[in-house]
Amino acid sequence: MEWVTKLNEAISYIEENIKGKIDYAAAARIACCSLTRFQRTFSLISDTTIGDYVRYRKMALAADELKSSSIKVIDLALKYGYDSPDSFTRAFQKFHGMSPTTVRKLGLSKPYPAISFQININGGNVYMGKKPVVQIEEFVGKQVVSFFVDQIDPEKHAWNLMRTWVKSNIKDYSMRRYIGCAPKGHHPQGEQHKSNEGPVKHEYYAQMILFDNEDISDLCKDVDICAAPQGLFLIGDIIFNEFHDDGTIDIGTSMQKSSQIMFDCMNEIGGYELDFNHRCFYEEHIFTKEWFYGADEMAEMKLWLPIKKM
Repeated sequence: MEWVTKLNEAISYIEENIKGKIDYAAAARIACCSLTRFQRTFSLISDTTIGDYVRYRKMALAADELKSSSIKVIDLALKYGYDSPDSFTRAFQKFHGMSPTTVRKLGLSKPYPAISFQININGGNVYMGKKPVVQIEEFVGKQVVSFFVDQIDPEKHAWNLMRTWVKSNIKDYSMRRYIGCAPKGHHPQGEQHKSNEGPVKHEYYAQMILFDNEDISDLCKDVDICAAPQGLFLIGDIIFNEFHDDGTIDIGTSMQKSSQIMFDCMNEIGGYELDFNHRCFYEEHIFTKEWFYGADEMAEMKLWLPIKKM
């Protein structure tokens, strides 16, 4: 996959310049993406920030030099970009749990090898390291509680309806799975999403997946119940790293970029193809507990792309 190759080339650039001042914007250009996208993609698939990665690598390499040479701590601090030996020593001890003098004396230190991103395929899942980039799930016979809205910016209104209802009717609402979809698309006339565009009127469903064999006779008597999406879906994280000119998140463009990565992963798995014939994509919303109590914050989201076996 080209995006994985480019990401590894950016890491190689960082490693080549690890002892000096690293230009993260240059690394992002090598990865063929914006700086924000590079930082968020790195954090998503490595579970650490690029800044922490660079700091940990510096400390690991500095310890290796301490153990293998007679270099002074003050020279080592300058070599790895620290303004003073005191600031270097604090960072060193925080990482290794020992001072530079103790590491040199004992010959012991905490390793932190250079990272390398590789795609591994296990069944219907694509992993980068231990973290799944995408996974395939099949849904059969499930039902959902559903709220339908048709207006400008319907997502916010539909999810507010859902939030009000679950707080009054569901005890374990924070443990449920929530999905949403625009059955005719977020642009009902078929237009492509454009960066920095304004709100568009369209239909939207906010839904909560019911548990198998759940008794809904009393629980859901005042709300719409319908069939959940059926069949195979390719599911992956949406990385919110595209922005409007005013600094707000461009959800549509972020979804487009994330779906391309998912499409590449599907092709790498092999044996599947997209299936948009009478099926649509869904957005899984992962809400915090604070959201259920009225916090106005964006949920983490996963994208569900309908697929079928070839």
